[in-house]
Amino acid sequence: MMCCATTWMARSRRACLLAGTLLTGIAAYAGDWSLSAGDLARLDGREVLLPAPAKRDHADGSFRAAIKIEAPAEKVFRTMTDCAQALKFVPHLIHCTVLETAPDGSWQTIEHEVNYGWYLPRASYVFRAAYEPFERVSFTSVRGDFRENDGVWELSPRRDGAATLVTYRAQVAPRFFVPRWMVLASMKHDLPALMQGLRVRCEAP
Repeated sequence: MMCCATTWMARSRRACLLAGTLLTGIAAYAGDWSLSAGDLARLDGREVLLPAPAKRDHADGSFRAAIKIEAPAEKVFRTMTDCAQALKFVPHLIHCTVLETAPDGSWQTIEHEVNYGWYLPRASYVFRAAYEPFERVSFTSVRGDFRENDGVWELSPRRDGAATLVTYRAQVAPRFFVPRWMVLASMKHDLPALMQGLRVRCEAP
């Protein structure tokens, strides 16, 4: 996500996922997710916004999260799209490799391997990440242990670009059987850990 994807790809050659939302005074919009003035106040107070899933979300594996990071969108974008850094802040991630990159740097195919420990099997999957520099990363499942793994990261400048509002929406469904309560419990823990880990990396000197 950047102004010049080709130049950025030539310099960094690394990736993972993420990206933007539109702010209008006291409200922000991330696709079909509207953030209220109260939501923005909580984000300004360093909270991780993790809306309770609706009943339909429990059924289809949809999740949302938001956080404000005290760093410019460019730094946030570069951090989230760097495999080496992703290994340090993405929960359970033990392997991240870029398999293919578009000639103009507008997308990449990436392989992840995650190890959930004793309660869930190790999983490997490949996804395609499409980049809108410093603003948005959308990802779609290509193959692997997840039947569905689709979503979007969006980045929106705050405080004249000194800070960034990061929103995340995803729909995830593994091919192997996992009790719904276990998936929800895992996401309730892992989503805040993911967002906070990203913030720590981005706010580091």
